[in-house]
Amino acid sequence: MPLHTPSLAAAAAVIALLLALSVWLASWRPRRDALPATGLGLLGSAGAFACAAGVGLMPDWTSEVAAPVGQSVALSAYTWGLLRLHARAAPWQNLTVMPALMGVLMVFLADLPTARDLSHDAVLIVQCLVLLIWSQRLALEHGQMHRLMMLGAGLGLLMNVLHGGYVLQGITPTSEPLALTRAEAWRLASELVLAFVPACALLLMSREDRELALQRLALRDPLTGIANHPAIADRCESEVEQARRSGSPLGVVLIEIDQLPSLRARQGKDVVNEALQHTAAHLAERIRRSDSVGRYGPHAFLLLLPNTPTPGARHVLRALRESMLDAPAQGSGADVLPLSISMGLWCGVPNPRDSAETLIAQAATALQAAQEAGANRMRVAA
Repeated sequence: MPLHTPSLAAAAAVIALLLALSVWLASWRPRRDALPATGLGLLGSAGAFACAAGVGLMPDWTSEVAAPVGQSVALSAYTWGLLRLHARAAPWQNLTVMPALMGVLMVFLADLPTARDLSHDAVLIVQCLVLLIWSQRLALEHGQMHRLMMLGAGLGLLMNVLHGGYVLQGITPTSEPLALTRAEAWRLASELVLAFVPACALLLMSREDRELALQRLALRDPLTGIANHPAIADRCESEVEQARRSGSPLGVVLIEIDQLPSLRARQGKDVVNEALQHTAAHLAERIRRSDSVGRYGPHAFLLLLPNTPTPGARHVLRALRESMLDAPAQGSGADVLPLSISMGLWCGVPNPRDSAETLIAQAATALQAAQEAGANRMRVAA
């Protein structure tokens, strides 16, 4: 039995439908990922292929109108999934207008096959271009899956351009088994690429996003949300090595809340946790983009100031201490917790004998001296 193009479309429809059901089952619990949108896109592709497979068995409008609209819905869904994956608000007007435009054009141009085919290609080209632009704009560093999305959108765009060129040349379709004209071959290839490549890219990006989220979670302190001890210690080692190689100064700062012992004795653990959370958020909001802060111990924070000489480090730390006094913590009730911090600073260019541990130890000695001198003080390691 010869294999006809409708048979290929039917097989593609079954595959897309099975994938859509699998994706929806996997995304049963609501999450901020691209699985629901991917399932919708695959369902739209399955509908388009089913309509194409029913040529001669179903009314003409199914292949001439419903199939192109299904393709357009799939591309809009993939764009929605890409935006959802990056926590971007979906421009619903732009995502819904293209499928609606596709349907209107297919209906009004039903008696003009050439104009209908060219309009079909034009709408898909615009949608591929939008998907390509968003993929490039949202691409992460070394984001292989974003490149796969860009490849799929780019191939779909190119294939629809080529199909439009063959339509303009007046190449007519054929009904012979597998005797496809070039225009039909490019249309079929475009449909397959745009149905499955973006879907695969979104599935892989969702998996990559979840893995990155788990990695970030493993490196975050559960109480304060900033880097935990292993993460900030590793960061310190990297900064020390980088400063040693480049000969640039590095500031290593240990920070503690002055009121923490009295809060623990008078008001208990919950208030201590509120003070730690407030201080961590305050530091994270006010440090520079190049700086790093993390929770180094039960009561201490480690702040790293790369490429910062001692005068600059003093200025940064003075501003942090003053801003802490101006922004007291809000307790669980109506209580206000005025807090201050003491700091120990080591600053300079690490020599070959210096390590992250030795520099932090010197900052700890300076912090002890600052605390012995009183509250809201800073001392620099000798």
